[in-house]
Amino acid sequence: MSTALAVAGITTMFFAGIGVVFYVLKSIGLQTLAANRGIENPWLAWIPIADLYIMGLLVEEMDVFGYHLDNLGLWCPVIFVGGGILAGIPVLGVLISVALLVFAALFVYKLFEIYTSQAILYTVLSILLALLPVFLFIIRDNTPIGRSQRNF
Repeated sequence: MSTALAVAGITTMFFAGIGVVFYVLKSIGLQTLAANRGIENPWLAWIPIADLYIMGLLVEEMDVFGYHLDNLGLWCPVIFVGGGILAGIPVLGVLISVALLVFAALFVYKLFEIYTSQAILYTVLSILLALLPVFLFIIRDNTPIGRSQRNF
C-alpha cells in the first residue's frame, strides 16, 4: 500500500513539475512576443486569463466561418472563460465544448501563421501533444511574417 502511495506521489510531483515548466515557457514566450510588438503591460502573460488577453492582442483579428472578429484581446478571455463555464450545461455543453475546441484550434493556427511558416505543423502538434507552451517559447523572438487574409 505504501509503495502505491509513493508511486502516486512521485507521479503527481512529476506532472506538477511538467506543468510548472510549461507555464513558465508559455509566459516567457507570450511576454517576449508582446514586448516585441510593443503591447502595453506584457507582464500580463504571467497571469491566467490575462494571458488570453495578450494572445488576443497578438492575433488582433480573424475570420471564423464568415464571421469577422475584431478586438480579440477582449473576445479571447470572454470566449474561453464563458465557454468553459457554459460547457457544464448538460447536452448543450458538449456542443459548446466542440465549438470552443474548433475556435481554439483556429486561433492557435492564426497565431502561428503570423509568426512562423510552419503554422499547420505547430498547430497540429500543439493540439495532439499539448506543446503550445513549448512552441510559444520557440517563436518568442520571431517577427511577424505577414498577415494572411485566409478565411475559415
